[in-house]
Amino acid sequence: MSNIPIEPGAEPDLAAEELAGKHNIPIDEAKRIVAEQGTDRATIDGAAERAKDKPE
Repeated sequence: MSNIPIEPGAEPDLAAEELAGKHNIPIDEAKRIVAEQGTDRATIDGAAERAKDKPE
């Protein structure tokens, strides 16, 4: 464990970071998906694939 203090609310969002890396989507998009869909892996993987395929 690190002795470096982390400000409240500044903790890394590991689910969003993993989702962004796995599906090659921006971290902001991954955070939005996790916030809306929860942390069920199948649900957020599907949402990430749909977001990736959606034209901007």
